[in-house]
Amino acid sequence: MKILIATDKFKDSQTAQQICEGLKKGIQKTFPASVCESLPLADGGEGTLETLQLVLGGQFVDCQVNDPLFRPITAQYLWIEKTKTAIVEMARASGIELLKKSERNALKTSTFGTGELIFDAIKKGAKKIVLTVGGSATNDGGIGMASALGYQFLDENNNPLKPIGENLIKIESIDKSLINNNLQNIKFTVATDVTNPFYGKNGAAHIFGRQKGADDLGIDLLDKGLENLANLFQKTFQKDVQDSAGSGAGGGIGGGAIAFLDAQICSAADWILEITNVSEKLKNTDLLITGEGKIDIQSWQGKLISRLVHLAKINNVPVILVCGTMQDIEQIIEQENVMYAVSILNEPISLENAIAQTAQLIEYQGNLLGKILSKM
Repeated sequence: MKILIATDKFKDSQTAQQICEGLKKGIQKTFPASVCESLPLADGGEGTLETLQLVLGGQFVDCQVNDPLFRPITAQYLWIEKTKTAIVEMARASGIELLKKSERNALKTSTFGTGELIFDAIKKGAKKIVLTVGGSATNDGGIGMASALGYQFLDENNNPLKPIGENLIKIESIDKSLINNNLQNIKFTVATDVTNPFYGKNGAAHIFGRQKGADDLGIDLLDKGLENLANLFQKTFQKDVQDSAGSGAGGGIGGGAIAFLDAQICSAADWILEITNVSEKLKNTDLLITGEGKIDIQSWQGKLISRLVHLAKINNVPVILVCGTMQDIEQIIEQENVMYAVSILNEPISLENAIAQTAQLIEYQGNLLGKILSKM
C-alpha cells in the first residue's frame, strides 16, 4: 500500500515535518510492507518557510528588525537565488507568538518589522516577493510595513504619525515621495486563506481584533481607522480595497499590500499545494493521511485541509484524518472520501501534558493505523 502522509503542524507542539515523520515511523513499525511518503504542509502561518524550503530549496536570511512593539529581534525570510524570489512570513517579525499575552494590544502593534524584511529582500535584488500573512499580532492596515519602505502617514497638521493601529483614524494624508524606487519593478503576492474584507462587521478588526488584545472600544476605533485608511487609498492610489477578498488578512495588511505594493492576493492553500505537487503525488497513492492540531468547522472553509481532501476526492483517494482535537464531527462525516478521523488523545489530559506528549502520541496513533491498514 502506498500512503501519502501530508499534514500541517500541530500548533505549539510539533512541526509538520515532525508529525509526518512520527506517523510514518509508527505505521511502518506495525505495517512494514507499506510504502510511506512524508509531505509536510503549511497554511501560510508559522512554519511555512521550513515547509517550502524542503521543496524549493533556498536559504534563510537573518535580519535585525523590529518586533510588533518596536523591540529589536532577529527574523528570517527565505531567499531563492535562482529566481530572485523572497518568501516573507509575516509571523516572523509581526507575529502574535512574539508577544506575551499581557503585551498583546492591536492598538499599539505594528507591521514595521515585516516591512524591514521586505526592504532587505529588495536590497538583495528580489524580482518577486511573496508575503504569507497568518498569525499576526497587528491591525494596522499595513502602514507599519509601508513606513519601513518609505511611506509617511501625516495627521491634520502634516506631522508624521507612528504606524500603529490606534493612529489609523488620525491619518489625513499619505506621503509617497520617499518610497523605494524599486517597488514598482517587483511582483508582490499576498498568500492567505482569509477572505474577510478590510473593515466592517466581517472586517479585520471585528473578526480578529479581540484575539490580538483589543476590547470593544478598541475594535470600534480600529475598524473606523481601517475605513479611514480605505478612503485614503481611494484618494491616493485610486484603489478600492474594501471588497477584495482577503484585504482584511493580517490585520489589513492584505489591503495595504494591494494599495502600497500593487500586490495580488492568492489562496495560500492552493499556492502551497501547487508548489508541493500534491496532485501528481495523489495519482500514485492508495491512501492519504492528513490533519492538523485542531479540526473544526473552519477547517472546511477553504483552508488547507479542505483543499487537500478535495484533491484526494478528484483522484479517488480515500482519506484518514489525524488531529489533536476534533470538533464539528458532522462536517467530517459529510466529506465523502474521509473514511476515518481520529484524535491522538486517548484519555482526559491537560493541554500542557498533551503538548509535551504529542510526539509519542503521534507515533502510537501511527502504530494503531498501521495495524488496521495491514489487514486491508
